[in-house]
Amino acid sequence: MPTEALTIGDIHNLIQNVVYALPATKCLLYCSTVAATFQQSDTVTFTVNSPLALTAAGQAEVAGGFIRCTSAGPVGVYLKRDH
Repeated sequence: MPTEALTIGDIHNLIQNVVYALPATKCLLYCSTVAATFQQSDTVTFTVNSPLALTAAGQAEVAGGFIRCTSAGPVGVYLKRDH
């Protein structure tokens, strides 16, 4: 199955443990689900990855090539270009 590419400015519902491609620019991710957990990686296989720490406002900066939701989903996220 091809990797779905996420776009800036749209709400995407991420399914648990499905890998999504991030835009090729640093973005600010917003998620209103407080308990949601995510990982980002520079490889689609996630051999090396790092957790995303959401702030109290539900935001995290993303700059890796790929993201996945590791908590129960689907979880809605919104990406905004980070200037």
